[in-house]
Amino acid sequence: MSETTIARRYACALFELSQENVDLSDDMSALAVVAENDDAKAFMINTQVSAEDRADVLCRISETKEDSTKRLVTLLCQRNKASLLFRINEMFQQMVREAKATVMVDVTVATDLTDELKTQLQNVVSQGIGKKVELNVQADSSIVGGLILNIGDRQIDHSVRGRLDSLRRTLAA
Repeated sequence: MSETTIARRYACALFELSQENVDLSDDMSALAVVAENDDAKAFMINTQVSAEDRADVLCRISETKEDSTKRLVTLLCQRNKASLLFRINEMFQQMVREAKATVMVDVTVATDLTDELKTQLQNVVSQGIGKKVELNVQADSSIVGGLILNIGDRQIDHSVRGRLDSLRRTLAA
């Protein structure tokens, strides 16, 4: 069974718990941050430390509050699957967003946006796709101006660099 399939099963279980008003989102996000640390990765696969001790350390570092999350981490450590914590969190958070009808949109702009512009952009994109939107804004001066939106597997490129590249391809043909 692939790691993605395994991670999806755990994420589904977490999502079902969250539907029963058990708030696991903060715990899982904190655990995912810890799980991406190189030292933590090495610690998670160290079989010289018992699974319970590994789980306890991970939970203490991430300041995990929910017993359900602590049991999950213990189970993952026992099965040597703690390395999946980051992927499980990604899938879980995606399920939560979908349940709230919220879409994560990655936006690349030439310079940082003010809070007012972010709010305006969020409203425009939200109206355009008909769902609530969460923006992940990144600055990249190489696009010169405009913006690039990544919505799921779709990319909308309204950057100056993108338009110049398109013009260059058209003229070369």
